[in-house]
Amino acid sequence: MLDHGTGRLGALIRDGLAAAQAVARAQDLPGGDPVILSCRGNLVVHLAPAPVVAKVATLTAWTRRRPADWLAREVSVAGYAAAHGGPIVPPSGLADPGPHHSGGLAVSLWTYLPPAAEQPGPAEVGTALAALHRSLDGYPPGLPWLSPALDQVSEGLAALEAGHVLDPARLAALRTRHAEIIAGLDRVDGTAVVLHGDAHGRNLLASPDGWRWIDLEETCQGPLAWDLAVLAAGYGPASEESQAALDAYAAASGRPVPGPGALAPFARARDLEAAVWALGMAHQYPARYREIAGTMLARVLR
Repeated sequence: MLDHGTGRLGALIRDGLAAAQAVARAQDLPGGDPVILSCRGNLVVHLAPAPVVAKVATLTAWTRRRPADWLAREVSVAGYAAAHGGPIVPPSGLADPGPHHSGGLAVSLWTYLPPAAEQPGPAEVGTALAALHRSLDGYPPGLPWLSPALDQVSEGLAALEAGHVLDPARLAALRTRHAEIIAGLDRVDGTAVVLHGDAHGRNLLASPDGWRWIDLEETCQGPLAWDLAVLAAGYGPASEESQAALDAYAAASGRPVPGPGALAPFARARDLEAAVWALGMAHQYPARYREIAGTMLARVLR
């Protein structure tokens, strides 16, 4: 069990909890008995007894220049998907979903789903992603282009440099790798669609009506291959599970799925994004992320 009481992380969690409760009061929500659901990247709080969840940009804010913008896009895209029948946990309908600002932190409000132990199988994830993409057809233009591969990495590297987290040689190597990956993505053709941005099975929650997507902070526009590469990467390259997820997506969407060669540039970009994100998390929450960040860094610099 994480000790919330001491250190920088403990202070950030306390500040995030205070921000969530302040927003609840401002929105006239009876959130006097809050329950922390997660503190891995954002602080996620059930504002009990209200059926509302507050997402507070805490650890993630360190790696993003304007964290509220990421929450605002998530609220907008998730709201559109919900209005068009998408399998999504919608923004709260009991209050302004925000994002709000309290104590220097950005806060968004969401519909509460009770925790469930079930995990989706690969085919269920692929099918749910196809349904989400269908619901986002017609979303107005204006989302950033491939923000997980571009902004998430560049802003994360800037934060690592400002925090003196990495030595100059490794920081330079990561920037060189990023430039190479961007050049590869620029050569990829593909119709732009609205993407989840972080579409893996751990971002699905069970509901009485089926699986529902969460965590669309990295939503953006870009080639469909980004979401499919992230989907496949969640199970490991060329695994039976990843193929099952991709096959289910193709069957449910009626869209052909790109082959491994077409997905490879996006998989490399995802690996780099994950490594930079993990390094930022490890700087703030070493007990949870230090080991995995080191493994990811070694892999992308090989």
